[in-house]
Amino acid sequence: MSSIGRCLVAVLMICGIAACGGAPNEPVTPAGEGAAPAAKPPQTETGGERPSLTAQECEAGGGTVVGDIGDGAIHKPEYKCASGAAPTGSIRAAEGGPVAIEGAVCCPK
Repeated sequence: MSSIGRCLVAVLMICGIAACGGAPNEPVTPAGEGAAPAAKPPQTETGGERPSLTAQECEAGGGTVVGDIGDGAIHKPEYKCASGAAPTGSIRAAEGGPVAIEGAVCCPK
């Protein structure tokens, strides 16, 4: 067998081994069967739940809506707004309105 043939055989064997490696796909479970539990509502520093309000209610009360950047920081009980104060509540979507995927809080100005 020529050197090109041996190289080709070696490459094909390596590709075959690589294709067989890895974990098998995990089965998909329908919702309700082994699904992850629903997330707990954000807590305050004292352990109580933050009140829920719409973005419009927040702004009407003099607050500012602050969205999460994707690291979950606003959902932690120790989170402080830029003013240094704790959020006055968690933002919920208004009926038929847009939903903040990462979540948002109402911060006092």
